[in-house]
Amino acid sequence: MKYLICYDITEQRIRQRVVKLLERRAHRLQYSVFVGDFKECEYKALREQLLEITADSERRLLLIVPMCAVCEAKTWMAGKPMEESNPSCLIV
Repeated sequence: MKYLICYDITEQRIRQRVVKLLERRAHRLQYSVFVGDFKECEYKALREQLLEITADSERRLLLIVPMCAVCEAKTWMAGKPMEESNPSCLIV
């Protein structure tokens, strides 16, 4: 199942750890928005990792929204996700 993952974390050190984890596991759409396709056990493990990483945060917001196939088909997006619009390398 696909999941939309969003975060709002004030501490830079903790936020960077969250970003590194999510960049390895999901696709970045915006600075603090990711989407990933996970099995139930992968989702639960990711959720636990996020909670562990952010446990010392004074102010954290983690949001993970499951997207069934019907919801995914109804999803609308204008523009390009960050990964597509800001490639790490450009071949000419």
